[in-house]
Parts: sequence; C-alpha cells; structure tokens
Amino acid sequence: MFGVRVASSMDVKAKKGGKITNAEGVTDLDAWGKASPWVDYIGPVAGKTVGVAILNHPGSFRYPTTWHVRDYGLFAANPFGWHDFGRKEAGTYTVPAGQSIRFGYRVILHEGDTASARLPDAFRGYAEPPTVDVRGE
Repeated sequence: MFGVRVASSMDVKAKKGGKITNAEGVTDLDAWGKASPWVDYIGPVAGKTVGVAILNHPGSFRYPTTWHVRDYGLFAANPFGWHDFGRKEAGTYTVPAGQSIRFGYRVILHEGDTASARLPDAFRGYAEPPTVDVRGE
C-alpha cells in the first residue's frame, strides 16, 4: 500500500547494524506481518546510523496497519495482506459506491537509533496534534 526500500547498507540481512523495531518493541523478522502504530528501520549509511520510520495515523483505514517489513530492505505498510500474515481473513476490501477510505502515513528520516529518534513522542504529536484556538478581539 505504502512503502519504501531502505539503502542496502541498512539491510538487517547485511549484518552491518541494521535493525527493524515496531512500537511494541518487536524487532527484525518478528516484526513482519504484525499490526503496529509505527515501525522504524535503522542502519548504517555513509558511516552514520540513520533511520526511516513510518507512522500510521489512527484515522487511517485498518489502523494499526500490518507491516510487510523484511530483512533485505523492503519496508511497507500493508493493510490488505492479512491472509499472508497468518490471519483467517483475506484482507480484501471493496469501497462502497459513493464512499471512501483514508490512508494516513508520516515518514520520519532521522539520525541515530530508534530510541534517540523519540518515535513515541513523534507518534503522539502526529496522532493527537495540539489544538490552537485563535479568537479575534
């Protein structure tokens, strides 16, 4: 549904420091197919540890989405792959005539590991942004 391919140097499979972590702390291959509000993929690029995090908005279709994230660099939100992720349901969906569904994702590119990126805070800011009340005098 929505995905990226991380730099090959970041691949967990390359065994150079790449790591996948979801919001529940599930890592690497165990994060595949799991539903989670966000997932972070970190690894080395040009001598620095960097990361790509994808956050799934709570108003998004089938939040929290399931993740098709692999140790060879594939990183995708997939709210339709339920059957492939071990669920009994196929995951297909037909949008009723005249209706719509919403997909909301935010991508964060960061330096450092998952902890230093403060992703739980970033997710809260995305999921529950502050409100502003401006009143004219």
